[in-house]
Amino acid sequence: MKMPTEHTGMVHDDRIRASLARGRVVARSPGRIRLELATLYRAPAVKRDIERALVHYPGVLAVHASPLTGRLLLLVTPARELALLAELGIDDAAVASSGQTSAASQAALAAQAPAHASAALARTHANASGAPAYPPWHLRESGQAIAHLRSSGQSGLHERDAAARLRRYGHNVIAPPAPLTSLDILLAQFKSLPVALLGLSAIVCAITGGAAEAAALVAVLMLNGAIGFFTERRAETTIASLSELVDDIVPVLRDATVRQIAVTQVVPGDVLMLAPGIRVAADARLLRGDALSMDESALTGESAPAPKASAALARPVPLAERANMAYRGTTVASGTGMGLVVGTGAHTEVGMVEALTLAAKRPRTPIQRQLDQLGNQLVVVSAVLCLGVYALGLLRGYPWLRLLKVSVSLAIGALPEGLPTVATTALARGIRRMRDHKVLIRRLHALETLGAIQTLCMDKTGTLTMNSMSVAAMRSAHIDLQLRPGRGDALPPAPAGMGQAELSRLLQVGVLCNLSGKDEHDAIDSSPTELALIAFARDAGIAPEGLRRRYRLLASELRAEGRNYMRTVHALDGGRRRLVAVKGDPAQVLALCQRRLVGASARELDEAARQDIVRQNARMAERQLRVLGFAYTELRSHEPVESAALTWIGLLGLADPLRPGIDQLIKQLHGAGIRTVMLTGDQALTAREIGKSLHLNHGAPLSVINSDDLDSFAPARLGKLIGHAHIFARVSPAHKLRIVRALQAGGQVVAMTGDGINDAPALRAANIGIAMGGGTDVALSVADIVLKDDQLETLLTALREGRIISSNIRKSLRFLLSSNLSEILMVLGAVGVGSGPPLTPMQLLWLNLLSDMLPAIALAAEPAENDVMVQAPRPPGQALVGHADLRRYGREGAVLAAGGLAAHLYGILRYGPGARAGTIGFNTLVLGQLLHTLSCRSERQRIFSEHAPPPNRSLSAAIGASVCLQILANLVPGLRRLLGIAPPTASDVLATVAGASLPLLFNELAKPGDRQTTVPRTMGNS
Repeated sequence: MKMPTEHTGMVHDDRIRASLARGRVVARSPGRIRLELATLYRAPAVKRDIERALVHYPGVLAVHASPLTGRLLLLVTPARELALLAELGIDDAAVASSGQTSAASQAALAAQAPAHASAALARTHANASGAPAYPPWHLRESGQAIAHLRSSGQSGLHERDAAARLRRYGHNVIAPPAPLTSLDILLAQFKSLPVALLGLSAIVCAITGGAAEAAALVAVLMLNGAIGFFTERRAETTIASLSELVDDIVPVLRDATVRQIAVTQVVPGDVLMLAPGIRVAADARLLRGDALSMDESALTGESAPAPKASAALARPVPLAERANMAYRGTTVASGTGMGLVVGTGAHTEVGMVEALTLAAKRPRTPIQRQLDQLGNQLVVVSAVLCLGVYALGLLRGYPWLRLLKVSVSLAIGALPEGLPTVATTALARGIRRMRDHKVLIRRLHALETLGAIQTLCMDKTGTLTMNSMSVAAMRSAHIDLQLRPGRGDALPPAPAGMGQAELSRLLQVGVLCNLSGKDEHDAIDSSPTELALIAFARDAGIAPEGLRRRYRLLASELRAEGRNYMRTVHALDGGRRRLVAVKGDPAQVLALCQRRLVGASARELDEAARQDIVRQNARMAERQLRVLGFAYTELRSHEPVESAALTWIGLLGLADPLRPGIDQLIKQLHGAGIRTVMLTGDQALTAREIGKSLHLNHGAPLSVINSDDLDSFAPARLGKLIGHAHIFARVSPAHKLRIVRALQAGGQVVAMTGDGINDAPALRAANIGIAMGGGTDVALSVADIVLKDDQLETLLTALREGRIISSNIRKSLRFLLSSNLSEILMVLGAVGVGSGPPLTPMQLLWLNLLSDMLPAIALAAEPAENDVMVQAPRPPGQALVGHADLRRYGREGAVLAAGGLAAHLYGILRYGPGARAGTIGFNTLVLGQLLHTLSCRSERQRIFSEHAPPPNRSLSAAIGASVCLQILANLVPGLRRLLGIAPPTASDVLATVAGASLPLLFNELAKPGDRQTTVPRTMGNS
């Protein structure tokens, strides 16, 4: 483009002038003008052109254009504001509505622009974004959108066209944030407040003549940095591996066939098939929808599913109100539909949002944030205490310079610089251990949340059961068929006479009203129920393929919210008549029927016959069978389907065996204080029997809520019932989502297990979504945790590890805080009684180097305590370190300090003030802190009891290495001189051991031990 060579007050590029002239002022203050430009939105090339054109414009101080938001910020000379707006042709009165998003503003401007400007805008977007643009999509008729993208609503794209578009527009991916480099990790070791104070202390020591102390401080900084670097680099490698388990697979219409393709292969112009639980792969303009609603909470924040329709909108509206659009990352809550892909990858709405945070580092977990906050608070507390030591020493008349060095060293020893490393180590170790047990962690926050789970919602099919459906019973007017599921029984010979006609009609409906193996546009993954119906028909000698060719499919309606049955319409007699086939919830199907099939004829369905069918259904449900009702009717081509009266055929009962040992698993979950809730599509009668066999109620009256109650109860009453229910029957994906959110609203930390596409919305909404390894790709993609071996029992391992992680971080914290506090209290006590500072600055630095980092990291690798799974879950929102914890840590630190101070005073009484007395106090405190790590291994069990924690080889090695270093410090003359200590005598060693052991004994006796091995459970159903 042509750039102005002189500041003439003109922009010489007509396209840029036109873009600016259509801008709207959205905010203005002295020296700042913020504009919204339609042509800037999603157009990096326009950004560059505008910034180049305006950066040297008279009166413009700076230009910031964002294609992510479509906004332009001008920093200008205040005196030039009005003149600048006039020269650029911008109407200062055109202020955008605050309630309209940038995309919506763009849509409004594009709608007002001339046709040639809209075409230019489309070309600009196509060149800049790598995707064809035709804004605003929600204002266009679906046919216009299809024509613009050269696609077809009936057959989708051809494979060759899709391949060409993939090369042109790129894969449908959003680039992940760049991983941390080794340099980033190394520099991060020196960015915390405690480390900054260590560096400042080194400078103070060097200025005040303490070269040795300054050098030691630098050594401490380097060693701590090296330990933190190598530990965190390994941890970052583990944590960075948390990625998508598999490429999402979505159904797409191509070459008039529904095909399952990877999300990354979706291109503009593709037609997405939408069904409950499917996660939308790209931004799409809806072409049709049947009772379709979307969970858009991830994008809009709205908790209720948004109803969708395909009609064009009459005016621009915000994103959350675009009923004819589906956006990447949202999930189908209910119903079915088709959507035309209009944006992929980074050029979707969620892609633009994620691009804003692309350069941001991974957010810290709640525990990491709490540790950061705690570390900063401890810096303040330790600084106040050290100032107290300094002030008290001055009052006692001690030399100010010596006191300053001691106080600075004491502050260094009290700084918890190891806290971030401890948390990262514990989290990374948890990820590795879970992988060894076939548990894949895919979201870092899940590791912490596992230990706090209070309610576990479990999908029945495929989670509690084997997900291997087979027909076990059939009832019609003349048939009472009983099979043994899972035994390989052959279907008995077809009954003769009237029963033959009933069986034939039921098999016909079971094959036709079925998604298994179909190529039509409504096809989604076949369910075990439908596969079982096909197998039942084959066993009876029916060829499903031939039956489907004979009765061509005309239309279908899948189950949807409030409609627990499926209906298909098929051609009869060359299209002159139609067959309507229905299967689903026996109660709802029966309500649609006015006649009953008896033999080959239809008879009136009177009240006695209805009650008999209800009793048959109840008897099947008592056998824990999933019961389906079947009905049909035949119509002339002009007769409406929706209002047609149906003819009842009969019932089929399908068995899905419970997983072996599942009842024991439920018992163990209850023992861990976790409430269990079953969510199922079965009717309430079947669900109740399964709940009884699993003892879901844990001794309380079994509470079952039907989906009808979910829809009819007032919110206040429903909230109370949900908090005490054990089973939810006849639930849809939207119901599951609603149940999870209602439990969360009641203050519960909720985990959801599932394996199907209908579980995906609830899996995403739960605090932790847990997918079975053999589940659908949609379920795997939204889950936080995947049980790779497809065994729910593995969940106990995950729960156990989650509790271990939280517990071990607390153990490390306990050790660091109580040990650091003991150093301050020992010096404060000695100065207070007038014996002088008992520790030299070098001794304090040695303590920091020897007894902090390695033992704390080793405690983060503690094995599980014996009673970890009989403790109550951690209350949600509970602080990592509460007031009771601080009191306990303070008491333990005081006891450690008392042991060291007593040994020091013993040395003064025996040798007088000097190096020998200081040696005894120094050795005692070092050994006392190392022994204190043994006490920190459990908050409840004593180390010498029969329930003592299992061995920890890492901790034993850390303590052994530290003790050896301390012995060397006492034996090697050079180290003795550096630390200012003298060779200990045998009596000194005995005094040291006594002074270090007595605090351990006292702190151990203060534990509850066997007096309290469990924490009272807080289960809602116990």
